[in-house]
Amino acid sequence: MSGQSIASSRWFAKKAARMVFGGGGSVAGRVFRSSEPQIRVLTYHRFGEGVHAPFTISAHQFEQEMAYLAKSGRAVSLAEVEAFAAGNAELKCGSVLVTFDDGDPTVRTIAMPILQRYGIPSVVYALSGQPKGFDLMSFSELREIQTGGITIGSHSISHRSFGQLSRDEALQELVESKSVLENELGVAINSFAYPFGTKKDITPQVVACVREAGYTTAFSSLHGPIVSGSASQDLLNLPRVKVESGDPAWLFPALCDGAMDGWRIVDTSLAGLQKPAEEHREAAAA
Repeated sequence: MSGQSIASSRWFAKKAARMVFGGGGSVAGRVFRSSEPQIRVLTYHRFGEGVHAPFTISAHQFEQEMAYLAKSGRAVSLAEVEAFAAGNAELKCGSVLVTFDDGDPTVRTIAMPILQRYGIPSVVYALSGQPKGFDLMSFSELREIQTGGITIGSHSISHRSFGQLSRDEALQELVESKSVLENELGVAINSFAYPFGTKKDITPQVVACVREAGYTTAFSSLHGPIVSGSASQDLLNLPRVKVESGDPAWLFPALCDGAMDGWRIVDTSLAGLQKPAEEHREAAAA
């Protein structure tokens, strides 16, 4: 979907809230850091020079962030994260996986050269249909970025909230999206990212459908860390951390260390204040 701006008042309120959470989280993380290794999965969407568009990141910002990950040795692959989450592998605490939702063409034209320059593994969770309002890579372009080192996962066909679909509709989307991508790309597609990914988009019925469709990992938009082999951790409802434009430079290293984990309070406690999922696009709460 093309990057959309949000109202100035909402923009500045959101930036202030992220800085408060980020600053407080940085201090709390140093004092109360878990004794168990934790890693995080970062979410990006598209790239460009958006004005008050939280999910449109400039090439300059993205390059700074990838340079930091390369220098700090934090970047890991989806396969490494999956093994870690299942308790089958060790990763350095603070490791980070880079992911992109939707499949915007700017991932190929702007992000991929930067990823290649710094040797950063990543995943594109691609929409396999053509939902209204989205500008998406073609299948040939998806094959190009796959050849360029980017792993592909599924993000559904229509980008509807699965929480609002019937069981049959949800299962059909999950199975068909997986099948289309596998046929076009020639690889198994076993990882999924929920459209919107809020608490109300991921019901127990939806998770059961994801499992039945054959996915082995799935990611939400709920903030937080992944802990190795945690009994309370559902591999089909793993958390991620959003990266936004307009954040101060210090916030990115901090969120890699868990500074934005506390935003999950907004994700969960204030879920009822979020806009309906079908209106939840760029201007979504959280």
